[in-house]
Amino acid sequence: MQLRQLQHFEALYRLRSFGQAAQEHAVTQPALSRSLMKLESVLGQRLFDRTTHAVEPTAVGEGLIQRARDVIEAVLAFEEEAEQLRGGAIGHVRIGTGPYPAQPLLTGAIRRLSANHHGIQLSVVAGTSKDLLAALLGRELDCVVCDMSKYEDSPAAADIEVIELPSEPLVVVLAVDHPLLPAGMSMAELAQCRWAMPTPAPIRARVLPHPFDEAHSAGRFPFYRLETTAACLDLAKAGRALTIVPRSLAREVCRDGALVSLDAPPQMRTNDGIHLVRSRTRSPSTQLLIAEIVEVANAIARGE
Repeated sequence: MQLRQLQHFEALYRLRSFGQAAQEHAVTQPALSRSLMKLESVLGQRLFDRTTHAVEPTAVGEGLIQRARDVIEAVLAFEEEAEQLRGGAIGHVRIGTGPYPAQPLLTGAIRRLSANHHGIQLSVVAGTSKDLLAALLGRELDCVVCDMSKYEDSPAAADIEVIELPSEPLVVVLAVDHPLLPAGMSMAELAQCRWAMPTPAPIRARVLPHPFDEAHSAGRFPFYRLETTAACLDLAKAGRALTIVPRSLAREVCRDGALVSLDAPPQMRTNDGIHLVRSRTRSPSTQLLIAEIVEVANAIARGE
């Protein structure tokens, strides 16, 4: 059994196309087919059912794909660490993020990593926590930074390890000339305002003050569901909505005076962690990124 055979197996499983898998590995389709046939011969099992129009993994293929991916990543991590020992930090880290950790936590960690380790390539994927954690378990991502409550009820929770990050308060952000500047407004009045939040809203319903909980249950909170925190802040700057962001981000966006921040209820805080597959080998570049994220998160918690 050879590494390239496992790589061909993984590519065909992921792409479901001999042509695309062969192109990805710069081999001909017949060569890819021979490689997989040799692997199946060694295993004594078929990995794929092949028809004229489709390629589908067998039950054996489904059962072995994660093991194959783990072996591939372990070998790549070995090669990467050997390269680092020769003095050149290299690698490619694929990280998923929820809307709140994206800025300034991840932007700060990426700045530090790029300054200290020029050879490490990064791919950042945004999305729902459910999709990101599924991609993590499928080995499509190396780690995910998102709200820790999202994985707790997952059937795969036992397979996920979490590095808890320091929590910080969330604050309300609005335009300095907002017509509904909520100074002195009651919670019930605030709940009637128009709020903009990223989709999905990274606020757990169970920590919302009661009037907001009612508005959330009725589908009125948030009023605007936008793709990113940046889009929510743009709408707030235009005076069309209020939004909620981590205090560290509020400090950055309120510097020019167009936006102001107000304290949110004390139970409304970030709840983020770095999610990893428990049994998976971490590459040196992934470990370096994790260290930078933890360092930046601690600096944010110290108010730096």
